[in-house]
Amino acid sequence: MKLLFLPLMLGFTLLSAQKVDLDPYNFGFSYRDLPHSVTDSTLKTYAVKVDISGRMEEYMTADVISSKLAIQGREKVYRSPKIRWEFQVEDLVLEKFEIKEKVTSTTNKDKTVTKTTTYWVQLTYNISGKSRLLDANGLALSRELDLFNGRSFVWDSKEFSYRSDASSFYYANRASLMSKMVREKMDYAIGYANRWANEQAGFPEMSTRMYLWLVDNKNHPEYEPMSQRWNALKPALEGIYPDELRAEDSSKIAQMILYFDGLKTKYSKDEKADRKIRYAAWYNNAVLYMILDQPEKAIEQTVGLISNDFDTKDGETLQKQANQLQDLFRRNSVYTRHFPLNEIPYR
Repeated sequence: MKLLFLPLMLGFTLLSAQKVDLDPYNFGFSYRDLPHSVTDSTLKTYAVKVDISGRMEEYMTADVISSKLAIQGREKVYRSPKIRWEFQVEDLVLEKFEIKEKVTSTTNKDKTVTKTTTYWVQLTYNISGKSRLLDANGLALSRELDLFNGRSFVWDSKEFSYRSDASSFYYANRASLMSKMVREKMDYAIGYANRWANEQAGFPEMSTRMYLWLVDNKNHPEYEPMSQRWNALKPALEGIYPDELRAEDSSKIAQMILYFDGLKTKYSKDEKADRKIRYAAWYNNAVLYMILDQPEKAIEQTVGLISNDFDTKDGETLQKQANQLQDLFRRNSVYTRHFPLNEIPYR
């Protein structure tokens, strides 16, 4: 019996101690973000006030700008709003007009050098603006947004062979060039303000890329079972929408969590290969619990991840993210990131 038992033990030792290669397996994840500043559930309506000069309105009217500004999950009204969203942009100011030149040298086949001078117009300009969220009494609900970060911008024309051609091009097209620059910056400001306002007060749809650490060397005993489970899980993860986390998808995630829980005891030795497997198990379960909107359970996993002492920084990073999500849920009295906008589940 001893002669039969020894090879089995030897085989298990080799199996347990063999090299472990982990690779990140990516997937897309969609969810609905919650307000980071305006968390009062009674502030259900908002109105937009656009303040631009008459000159700027020649390029884009206040009504057009207002129609492009929206906070997801709150109702846009025109009277007695609970939230006042102010959007203000000043005139574009031309700071500098220059005709720049550049000399390029080309070596010909006969070793002679040909020098070519080209010219172009360079404009340096400034545009300023801000966006604010206020309550009905005019008190700030969040920090003020500088729409252009207090910076100047540079525009360059195409290149010309003669200085006079560059100058003529600018003066002949000055009005259309100004219109193009204003429209570009206004579109940028509108997009920036929308992202900011929805981060502060909205429930916007979000998409991100995440990953799990999976065994990637085919001769490892966990490669096949882990790969099979991953192939079944990935469609469920990528099938999650901001409006709903379906029961069948939650069930598949829960099954994967149980599998990773089992690996923690199956590979329990204090050696690098086993600690690496346990690292993947703790890490992956923390991520999966975050997807299930269960940050408190994710935090429990990060405690194990840190104590496993394979890569403590990942554990600390995930723990911080889980604490932030837990705080976001608490401040909003909403404990999920998957719901339709017309049914925000306040508690």
